[in-house]
Amino acid sequence: MGRYEAEKDDGNINPDPGSPGLHIWRLKAWGKKAAEKEAGAAAEKITVTDLKNLSSFSYSNGQETMSFVKEDGTWKLEDDKEIRLNQSTVESIGEAAADLAAVRELKEPDDLDDYGLTKPSYTIDLTTEDGDKETLYVGDAAGEDYYAMTEGTQKVYTISSSLVSALQFDLSGLAQLDVVPAISSGSLKKVKITENGETTTYKEEDELAELAGGFGALTLTECADYHVTDEELSAYGLDETSRVTAEAAYKDAQSGKKKTFTVYIGKMSEDGASRYVMVKDSKMAYKVSQDVVSNMITVSQEDAKEIKKYWIIKIPFLYNKGERIHGEGEH
Repeated sequence: MGRYEAEKDDGNINPDPGSPGLHIWRLKAWGKKAAEKEAGAAAEKITVTDLKNLSSFSYSNGQETMSFVKEDGTWKLEDDKEIRLNQSTVESIGEAAADLAAVRELKEPDDLDDYGLTKPSYTIDLTTEDGDKETLYVGDAAGEDYYAMTEGTQKVYTISSSLVSALQFDLSGLAQLDVVPAISSGSLKKVKITENGETTTYKEEDELAELAGGFGALTLTECADYHVTDEELSAYGLDETSRVTAEAAYKDAQSGKKKTFTVYIGKMSEDGASRYVMVKDSKMAYKVSQDVVSNMITVSQEDAKEIKKYWIIKIPFLYNKGERIHGEGEH
């Protein structure tokens, strides 16, 4: 029968062990089994929640509650809608709770108290755009998983710990922080520092190189207040009369366009090692190292003295009280 031997009437081919087609035959057989296994797994999926298009959701650990609402396609914190949220993070938490599959369902569950479900560790409330509601209770740990159930049923499941791990109770993991542009000595074109109504402008290459070190080291990761109201600005020394304004004109590396990045610098924080900083048009106040701030707004004293002497002696008409140029401002 040649190198292949037909099997009965099912159309399958059983290759001779010495056949070069043996490897292909095995791959096809493996692929068929894998597809059957995947289809079986899909059929055995144990659904706990199955909600689409959430309009709001909240979760609580018994002490803290985080509530979110979706307005015009944007997720907002219900308690303070002015706080910018990381949309993908909030969306992923909601989706994880709204489309939840169980690891297994307990066929004959004992008393709910045995699973920590009479006083659940977490309560998650979900509401869709159509008004459908679901409440999910998460109880005690079950090894690497957790016991869970939905309101109105007596079914008890175990669910993956990934849902519990996703629940964020600290805004540091939910807020969309301000972005600092990439500023280097090569892209920085001018820096204006305004303090007590007087402005100092830096344009010289050596000055900009020094100041670029500060702007380049600036990171806004430690948020002290996610929503500073106008009335609260003075508490951080960020009100208009108290703050120092640092305005950097730079060339954007991607677009090649000239842009401006402005930050307000407030008073020293309680730790004595950092100062409060706020980006123009933002409501968030951050803590930034005093060393970084100092490098953003000052040049070395030796450079300042030489520059002051040059501008006063050589070009006196540029020296005025309204705007002092190139480091002038020493008293």
